[in-house]
Amino acid sequence: MKPMTDPAEEVATTGEAPEREHDAWLRAKVERGLAQAQDRDAMIPAAQLLRELGLER
Repeated sequence: MKPMTDPAEEVATTGEAPEREHDAWLRAKVERGLAQAQDRDAMIPAAQLLRELGLER
């Protein structure tokens, strides 16, 4: 079992403000998504996705 730690101690030991860490994580996530969107061949066709989810009309 993981030992209990005080959340304030965790923030103090990371050295960076949580907002800055979140902003960096979010920017990296968006950049990965944009890079993935460039490879159109790897994407699932919309018609296939709708059919598999049972959402086609």
